[in-house]
Amino acid sequence: MRVTFASVSRHPATKCGQVLDCRPTREFEQAHLSGSVSLPAPEESTDSALEAAYPPIFLPARHEPLLIVACDARTAERLAEWLGSRGRERVDTAVLPTAGAPLPVGLAWVSGPGPDHLWRAPEYLIRHAGLLPPPAAGPVLDLACGSGRACVWLAERGYRVTGVDHEPEALELGGRLAASRDVACRFVQADLRRMRAKLVGPWAAILNFRYLDRSLLAEAPGWLRPGGVLVARTFRDAPGYEGHPHLRHRLRRGELVRAFAAGAFEVLCHEENHDSDGRPAAGIVVRRRIVLPHRGR
Repeated sequence: MRVTFASVSRHPATKCGQVLDCRPTREFEQAHLSGSVSLPAPEESTDSALEAAYPPIFLPARHEPLLIVACDARTAERLAEWLGSRGRERVDTAVLPTAGAPLPVGLAWVSGPGPDHLWRAPEYLIRHAGLLPPPAAGPVLDLACGSGRACVWLAERGYRVTGVDHEPEALELGGRLAASRDVACRFVQADLRRMRAKLVGPWAAILNFRYLDRSLLAEAPGWLRPGGVLVARTFRDAPGYEGHPHLRHRLRRGELVRAFAAGAFEVLCHEENHDSDGRPAAGIVVRRRIVLPHRGR
């Protein structure tokens, strides 16, 4: 849907910093909406050209709003249509006046380069990153890492990260994202049900987002170094919820807390609420206790 610039400041994508400006870089740097990100449209508008320019790993999650700013309606509509065919339902467009015309008033226009990306790491990780050990404490393992946003986000902050997933296409996107950010991540394609012996660590931190394997959740914390931290957030069951995933892949109330023995782990944070896509979720951050050797008299 095309929106007017009079309503752009109230658009949900503007409020959360998810504005994609597809104009040429030179035009963007002359003037652009504050907070928007420059991802110029390719000269050709074929599916393959758009796929190369806008891989999903460079964009916000599919369920989140996205506003496209363009200098002509045809480019904006073609990009919005293509993104919609890739499962994005909340894509709107705003078309600027012709070159040389005054910019719409009432908005924050700035010049120069803007923010350099639209993608985001898991919000739960961002909120609780301060509970992680420092990068010097050792390597980090991301279980079922998907396309690697958490891995790359941590690598940008100095961590050595290994991401494991069974989907080669997702790992390829993770490698592309890491290359675009000029960081190194180790991505391993593997079935987590069959290769755990190679993952025993020790690790300074372990991540587990939106993937529930109860036997893995029981085993993985033991791979942490003393003082190491596990961050997990995944689906939970809630009264009346009948969506994805299947009930057997949803946590029961309080299940995450009960999974960690108080004598071996310290719970730093625990919450049960909803993810941004509306699905019930639970998250926890735990630290493996450091057991000091007993000294007799």
